[in-house]
Amino acid sequence: MLNKLMILLFLSGFFFAEDTLTWEECVKEAVKNNPDLKSAKEKIFQAEKDLLVIQSGGVLQVSGSISQSNSFPLTSGTYSMSSGYSLSGRYLLYDGNKYSFDVAAAKERINAAKFSYEAVSASVRYSLRSAFLDLFKTGQLVIITGDIKKRRKENYDMVKLSYDAGREHKGSVLLAEANLLQADYEVTAAKRNLDLASTKLIGHLGRKNEATIKAVSEIDLKYDQKEKPDLKKLVENCPSYKQSLSQKFIADYNLKSARTSFFPQVSLSAGAGKNASNFAWDIPDLSAGISVSLDLFDGGRRTAQVEKAASLILQADFDLIASSFDLEAALFNSWINFQNASDQAGVRKKFLEATTERAKIAEIQYSNGLIAFDNWIIIEDDLVNSKKSLLDAQINSLSAENSWLNAKGETLESK
Repeated sequence: MLNKLMILLFLSGFFFAEDTLTWEECVKEAVKNNPDLKSAKEKIFQAEKDLLVIQSGGVLQVSGSISQSNSFPLTSGTYSMSSGYSLSGRYLLYDGNKYSFDVAAAKERINAAKFSYEAVSASVRYSLRSAFLDLFKTGQLVIITGDIKKRRKENYDMVKLSYDAGREHKGSVLLAEANLLQADYEVTAAKRNLDLASTKLIGHLGRKNEATIKAVSEIDLKYDQKEKPDLKKLVENCPSYKQSLSQKFIADYNLKSARTSFFPQVSLSAGAGKNASNFAWDIPDLSAGISVSLDLFDGGRRTAQVEKAASLILQADFDLIASSFDLEAALFNSWINFQNASDQAGVRKKFLEATTERAKIAEIQYSNGLIAFDNWIIIEDDLVNSKKSLLDAQINSLSAENSWLNAKGETLESK
């Protein structure tokens, strides 16, 4: 069952500003400007260049040189000039597939960098959404506290009128006045907090200017009562899990690469060149050959490298298992919190409906002298608290949804 409650932020004269953002606009701006995302993109770029570096040292390598020298010995007085050139090539015939394993590991590092970007994007989305909700809540609170202040003023005027007519005692007037002062303070505090919330959101957007965001247009609040999701499937789609899995693949390729050090390297080489005087280059000198190289003794270095690489695979396996358990527990916990917060928001909405109706009746009763001030003010306080509690419950539900989406690895780019 899916119910949708739309919370609207009514833009009064105080809130209206040119820079009024929706959530979708915030996402687009953050994707473009957020420094953490830019940094993560650079890591992908670096991993791609690392692959090119490895591929450039692949099976075929060609090099060449040209030189010229002039001499004029003081003793003989004879001037001479010599020049030369050379061109050589090397083709790797066999290396135990080390080159292939190194390339595969480099490609997997690109995948790991992309998964790392997803993790950063999910973290940025969570922080951005939290700041967005904070600004929204603060803006709503200014409206609610403004309504409460207006109601407290009406209550004070009503009690003062009864006091002047001799139907109410001074303590009631003073309490009504104190409630009015409290309401005025809460309006002022909410307006101050609005600027703070705006500043925080600007930072997450990656803006360089200091223009204040005064309002957010609207937010959907969803009461989602779905059945328990397939947590194991969700775990496999989490960026952090995919990162751990990618690290395992990298460790596997590194182990295979380390084992190739026990195999010989076979290369085919060829060259052409000539050194002559006064550019007297005739037929170049040619050379060709096959070379085989193998470390016969290294003091145990290769064995240690292989054992270390094997240990890194075991570590990657354990990290993957631990990551899976932790993610599944975090997903389950955040899903339960989301459901509970959504239910609580529905309960608080019902309480507000009840206290609003009760306050209407009590106001009429007090104005007609049917109930005492002490009973009436309790009902008024319940109404004030219910308005604030509903806003808190709604924001808590949205925050719980945000945590649930973050646990799933929802990114800024997710649709």
